[in-house]
Amino acid sequence: MKHKAFESTCMAVIGFNCYCLATTDPTAQYPTEFDQFTDKLFLGLYSFEMAVKLLALGFVFNDGAYLRDPWNILDFVIVSSAWLTFLQEAFGGGGGGSSVGALRAFRVLRPLRAVTSIKGLQVLVVAVLKSIPLLKDTFLILTFFFLIFAIAGLQLLTGLTKQVCVHIDTGMVNI
Repeated sequence: MKHKAFESTCMAVIGFNCYCLATTDPTAQYPTEFDQFTDKLFLGLYSFEMAVKLLALGFVFNDGAYLRDPWNILDFVIVSSAWLTFLQEAFGGGGGGSSVGALRAFRVLRPLRAVTSIKGLQVLVVAVLKSIPLLKDTFLILTFFFLIFAIAGLQLLTGLTKQVCVHIDTGMVNI
C-alpha cells in the first residue's frame, strides 16, 4: 500500500486529527458535540484505511501481511482501542465515566500513526528506542540527583505553608 495519493490522504487525515486534538479542551468533563463528531469521523477514516490495508496485504498469514509489520501493529492497536472506547460509550452508557475517560486517553496515540507513513521518522524512532539501554546509567544518576534535590526541598520548605490564610480571589496571604 504505497500509492502516493493514499499515503497523502492518510497524512492529511492525521494532520487534521492532530489539529482537532490540539483544540479540544482537556478540562471539559464531557466532550462537545464537535469532539464527538470528529472522534467518530476519524474512527471511520482510520478503520477504512485499516480495512483497505487488510484487504490488500492480508491479515497475518502471508509474508507481507498487515500484522507482520510492527508499525501496522501500532496502527491496529490504536484503531482497536478507539473501537473499544466507541463500543464502551455506545453500549456501556459511559457518559464520561472513569473507564471511558481512560480509554479516551488512547486518542492521544493517534498522531503516532504518522510514524508509519514517514520512513525517516521510523528511522529516528528506532534509533531513539535503541539508544535507551545505553542511557540507563545516565538515567540512574539523574534520578539520584532528582531524589537528593526533592529531599532537600522537602526539608527546606517543611511547614512554611502551615496555618497560613490565603485570600481566595487574589491568592495573597491574609495577615
